[in-house]
Amino acid sequence: MTHTPLSARMDRMASRALIILFIALLWLPTLDSRWGWDRCPAPNEKRKLANFPDYKSLQNMGPYVAALERYFDDHFGFRKQLVRWNNDWKLKLFHESPVSMAIEGRDGWLYWAGDGMLANYEGSTRLDEQELNDWRKLLETRRDWLAARGEKYVFVVAPDKHSIYPEYLPAWVVKSGKPSKLDQLLAHMRAHSTVEVLDLRPALIAAKKAGLAFLQTDTHWNSFGAFFAYQQLVRSLQGQLPGMKPLPLEAFDRKSMVGRGGDLAVCLEQEDVIEETNGMSFAPRSPLSPLRQIDAGSIGQRAGTGAALTRNPDGVGKAVLFRDSFAEAWMPFLGYHFHEVIYLLQPEWNKQLLEREKPDVVIDEMVERLFNNQNPRQLLKSDK
Repeated sequence: MTHTPLSARMDRMASRALIILFIALLWLPTLDSRWGWDRCPAPNEKRKLANFPDYKSLQNMGPYVAALERYFDDHFGFRKQLVRWNNDWKLKLFHESPVSMAIEGRDGWLYWAGDGMLANYEGSTRLDEQELNDWRKLLETRRDWLAARGEKYVFVVAPDKHSIYPEYLPAWVVKSGKPSKLDQLLAHMRAHSTVEVLDLRPALIAAKKAGLAFLQTDTHWNSFGAFFAYQQLVRSLQGQLPGMKPLPLEAFDRKSMVGRGGDLAVCLEQEDVIEETNGMSFAPRSPLSPLRQIDAGSIGQRAGTGAALTRNPDGVGKAVLFRDSFAEAWMPFLGYHFHEVIYLLQPEWNKQLLEREKPDVVIDEMVERLFNNQNPRQLLKSDK
């Protein structure tokens, strides 16, 4: 009677175990599709995943198979977990952004890379003379339309984070000596127009000496940076609305906040892994009271989708602010200078609302990356 050597038996057992493991791994995606074992949160893909296609006819088999493949690509088993692992490994092991919309800078700072950010920052894109004239025509037309009604106007550009904190960009991002598109517009307007274009960059660069002005894992400024920007906005309004004076920093209690990662961390699927440490809350000190904020649902018919409103019983006058997400951080501050401030989440003007509300001043706020890619001719057309 012969005995199989122990090493040979161990080899066979290992081979069988490997075969069983391989078969199990092959079946895992199918089992997850049936039983939903993957509990990982869905990736933040900023798109709608493909739906299961409807079979129509044999003649339509080609498009049906293509649609079926797209559905499988978006819904195969354990896809959510695999996508998250892929993002984690790229970021932590290789310091490579798994998405093209966000890049990792130095010391944990994240930057938005969409909307042609790198090309604009590096100076490879420029405004030509026609585009500068289109911007001047848009701003002058808006200013003159309001002036005919006795109302004031200011255009303000909120800077991108890399314009205030370039020191944390990756070393391979190099700025040229050419002026930015915003610099071009400021120079053009100073030379050819009297419309005020407010540049917030000097105020925010100065604010860096007192504290961090932008969120580390988000595209936006924090409440500290927004407050310094608000002060500069009110100072710019003093020439048109005498008597306005920005509130001092001492009028608010401030508290540092640590929380989940911001919108850039969300892009990288790291919002639960990376903390945001640059957050700050502001609470008014006596005799100030918190401004009363009314959500969009309460004034939807009056101001349109994405609107908000603050009301101050001790304030005088009214302001309308056409804005993007940056000006949301002004809501706890700007309303102290008016009885009512209406915030509209859009760059296009709502002239019917302006004629109905009769504001004392209209403020156009636009973040730098939106300005870089906005078509002023199209805005002027929609205004009319």
